[in-house]
Amino acid sequence: MRRWALPLIILLSLGLTLFGLLRPRPDPGTPVTVREVTQGRFAREVSGSALVEAETYTLNFSRSGRVARVGVREGEAVQAGQVLAELEISRERGDLAAAQAQLFALQARLQASRAEAEATRENLRRQLEGAREQLALTRRLFAAGAASRIEVDNQSRQVAQLEGQLESALAQAKAAQRDLQAQLEAQQAQIQSLQRAIAEAQLRAPVAGIVTEVGIKAGESSQSLSGASASAPAGGIRIVRDGSMRVRVRLPEAQALEVRPGMPARVELDALPGQPLVAKVERLSSVAEVQGQGGSAVLPVFLRFTEGAQAVKPGFTGTARVIVLSLPQATLIPLETLVEEGDRSFVWLVDPKTQTVQRRPVTVRARNLTQAAVEGVSPGALVVSLPPQTLKDGARVRYNPPASRAQGS
Repeated sequence: MRRWALPLIILLSLGLTLFGLLRPRPDPGTPVTVREVTQGRFAREVSGSALVEAETYTLNFSRSGRVARVGVREGEAVQAGQVLAELEISRERGDLAAAQAQLFALQARLQASRAEAEATRENLRRQLEGAREQLALTRRLFAAGAASRIEVDNQSRQVAQLEGQLESALAQAKAAQRDLQAQLEAQQAQIQSLQRAIAEAQLRAPVAGIVTEVGIKAGESSQSLSGASASAPAGGIRIVRDGSMRVRVRLPEAQALEVRPGMPARVELDALPGQPLVAKVERLSSVAEVQGQGGSAVLPVFLRFTEGAQAVKPGFTGTARVIVLSLPQATLIPLETLVEEGDRSFVWLVDPKTQTVQRRPVTVRARNLTQAAVEGVSPGALVVSLPPQTLKDGARVRYNPPASRAQGS
């Protein structure tokens, strides 16, 4: 009996091992990665390189001199015509006051000369009129034999003398007035020259705007420069006209077709990292541009800042993103979970209880670079990311829960 016991035990052990190896095992499932369907705001953006532009005036004194006063600082708002800075002009002001006083004196002399000439002319006219009447009477008396030829001749000479005096007086008065008028005009020219010198000693804002740069100080000597220019030479004051600050964004033609005036935008400038600025589309250029030789066409789109642009200066560069579509509430899936075959779209929906997948058709409302807004699945559902082509309806899968659920558990 003992001889058979050991072989029997060995035989039973081998049989059990063979049974364990040959019996059918449950399907462990295809390994997949899953993502959770979420709900929230969906936005689609188009982006391009951005350049800040503005209507800029750089003002400089047009004459040399010592700077007496600078009345503005960077960041200050100014009105059109406001005096920004002045050169020392005390000498010019004194000369102007003296010239104006001399002008008033010349005007008084001219007025007195005209009055005197008029009085002289009037007196000579009356004398001439009386002499002519007397001459006419003497001639009538001579014709009647009551006056002599000598009396007629004497009266005629008196009339001729008075006519000569009147003509001479008129000529002298005109000459005197011409001389005074010439002096008056010369004095007015001097006054205008002094007024120009004083005006040139003042920098005035040509438009209302914001001072973005002040390159002069009181007490310094100013070199003679042009009154306004597009560049920013030393010794000038730069002003950006109110309402002229804008952003030029270069968008590929295909993306620009989605853009409309009034659409919201965000601008991120290299000079202001971490400070996105709010803007909106003002207009689209009517003419496309070509990037480089043989490059693709781009369309300039112009944005206006709507808030928080005090630190922005013309010439800043960065990136602008225009929001061409916004859905306040949408069912969202990662783009890599969406499968498309022709004009049909679907996802592989995971059943956590049975660890199986189901092909679920969805309707795509919109998509961006990372997400799709869809209809046909519910928030919180699990869908397969980058599903293998061999996946079929009802197939078992194995996966690790997404990070959001793992943290929640």
